[in-house]
Amino acid sequence: MGASSSTLENDVEASISKLFENNIYNEGPPSSSSLLVPVSSSADDGNNNNNIETSLEQEYLGHHEQPMIIDTITPEYLNIDSSDEIPVNSDDYNSDAPAEYHLDSDLPDGIQLNNIHNYNSDYLTGLSPVIHTNIYYNTHTSDGSDGSRDPVKENLVLYKAALKGDWSKARVFLNEHPEAVTARITKYKETALHVAARSGHSMFVEKLVRLMPPESLEYKESNDDYTALHLAAITGITRVARALVKGNPNLTQIRDRNGWVPLLIAAYHASSEEQKELVKYLCTVTRDESHDGQESPFKGISGGNLIFLTTASSSYDTALYLLRRFPNLATQKNETDSYALEIISSRPSAFLSGSQLTSWQRFIYKFLRIKQVYTQKLMHKQALALVKRISEEISSKHSEEIVDIFSKSDILWSAVRHGVVELVMEYIQICPDLVWLRTNDKSILQQAIKHRRENVFALIYGMIGDKKKWSYLSDDNTILHLVAELAPSYRLYSISGAALQMQWELQWYKEVENFALKRHQNKTNKDGKRSRDIFTKEHKELMQKGEDWMKYTAQSCTLVATLIATVAFAAAFTVPGGNISDSNSINNGIPIFLNKNSFMVFAIANALALFSSITSVIIFLSILTARYAEQDFLKSLPEKLIIGLATLFFSIATMIVAFSATLSLVLGHRMAWVLIPIAFFACVPVALFLQLQLPLFVKMIRSTYGPSIFERQSQCMPCNWEY
Repeated sequence: MGASSSTLENDVEASISKLFENNIYNEGPPSSSSLLVPVSSSADDGNNNNNIETSLEQEYLGHHEQPMIIDTITPEYLNIDSSDEIPVNSDDYNSDAPAEYHLDSDLPDGIQLNNIHNYNSDYLTGLSPVIHTNIYYNTHTSDGSDGSRDPVKENLVLYKAALKGDWSKARVFLNEHPEAVTARITKYKETALHVAARSGHSMFVEKLVRLMPPESLEYKESNDDYTALHLAAITGITRVARALVKGNPNLTQIRDRNGWVPLLIAAYHASSEEQKELVKYLCTVTRDESHDGQESPFKGISGGNLIFLTTASSSYDTALYLLRRFPNLATQKNETDSYALEIISSRPSAFLSGSQLTSWQRFIYKFLRIKQVYTQKLMHKQALALVKRISEEISSKHSEEIVDIFSKSDILWSAVRHGVVELVMEYIQICPDLVWLRTNDKSILQQAIKHRRENVFALIYGMIGDKKKWSYLSDDNTILHLVAELAPSYRLYSISGAALQMQWELQWYKEVENFALKRHQNKTNKDGKRSRDIFTKEHKELMQKGEDWMKYTAQSCTLVATLIATVAFAAAFTVPGGNISDSNSINNGIPIFLNKNSFMVFAIANALALFSSITSVIIFLSILTARYAEQDFLKSLPEKLIIGLATLFFSIATMIVAFSATLSLVLGHRMAWVLIPIAFFACVPVALFLQLQLPLFVKMIRSTYGPSIFERQSQCMPCNWEY
């Protein structure tokens, strides 16, 4: 049973609803007070373990996943012995905190409670001056060539550990050099967190985030002003992004040198499913609010970039989610002055009309629920739902605004060029006047002719009553002059073989000639050329290629047919088992296996192979000696090729049957089991011939004897398709 339309629609809604459920800011942006991370503990005198939880994860990320329980943290994880003045607020400093700190490298989770001291949560305030010491150190140390300290060389071990994701080595190094946790360790002023994030080491990032204060997570490298979350957005690993956002939710709002937030970076690089999942996650944690004087990532040019990029990456469910949250994105342009509809109009594979499916594939698509096919159907449904959602927003505008949007963009023309008839229908439903819209002095119907889009032509032609209005072009040209021009190469290459391409072009000319005004058939343009003259000139090279293709195919097939005829003729006089050679018997010369059923199969199959192969040779010889006139490509030559291929295939099949029957006669009485593998291997060449030649054979039959190209499309209009 095929998946019903309602089932697909439910799946589309489910994918979007899931994003709304995961949106941690559905109730509006968080207040400034809620961004504080209060620490609570219940320390008892006899308890050495202090459990610390951040209310930030519980409040804003709790329903998205389990709140992160931070390891017990005490000031012992850093080793400070400096008399330098530290520029920190003395009120935040806990004078009771010990001056000596160290990292317990024997424990896997990094930060552990020192066994010598029993500290309650008040000692956590000692973390503030310690971290400020690290920040002060990294800001005020120089790295010149005059013998001053060089953080890049000093932290080479940490860099390599972060690059490889080796936390054990990084832990040992940080035990000896605690200030390196926020040190700039590369040429571009990256921290170890930057290196680990761009290398995609999620465990390393999670452990390092626990050691770093939230404000240090906002450090930017000097090349592109990327934070660690920007780099995680490029790699596309959601686990890394989760750890960073938990450490500092403000990371989602910070922009790089080009003014892009991590969500935009992720959408730009979203090519794999893993990267698309990261885009979905960042959509749910990025706040709809301004930051550092910059407007919301979901508004203005930034919002236009976002909806354009998500559509370009085929993340149609994410784009639908964004449009439902922010309807203004439907008509928001990106930084290149383009709409989201323009990119989806240039993606024919996102719709059924643009998918190159064979008849068998269409049957599977319509009736059978196979995972791969169902995924494709779901994508088609999501893409169409996205277009309808954007169209609803556009339709709410004034008709002049609607025409202005389509006339000043490539939305409609891209859909026409790519033959996405679903989109053309949707756009015309918004504004029927688009039928008369023109670009480069050509209407939709004329553009359909130019790009050989029969489905669009069949759709638009029924809407236009005035033939005179759409028949004329500039320079006294008519639509017959337009269809006489050679089709674009990308359309010709969709047809197999130069001869069939020439047939297709002739069919297009004949069909448009039937629709055009009769007086235009011999009308000349301002250069004095008729449409037929232009057709002959434009298609001269294609016709020569068609002739060469026909002759080459005929020569190859003639060789095979001649070989089969020779073998079949010889087999008729050297029958399996031989003949009775008793001159005194009335059965002299009669085949020995005459009364065997297998012999009768051999005889009949061999005779059919001989007759069909000879017929095939005659047909292919007629192709080689044809005149190859322009009109011959329309029906005469394709008919001959169809008959020749059909008889050749039949001769191959019957020859295989005759050979199998012979083996059955010779070996059947001694090794009956051999008949099974013989039958199996006999089917192999027949199956190969069918697989390699049948698609071309069916196309030739359909194009030669089937309905006209416009009638074929009218039978497959998208309004009859079931998504």
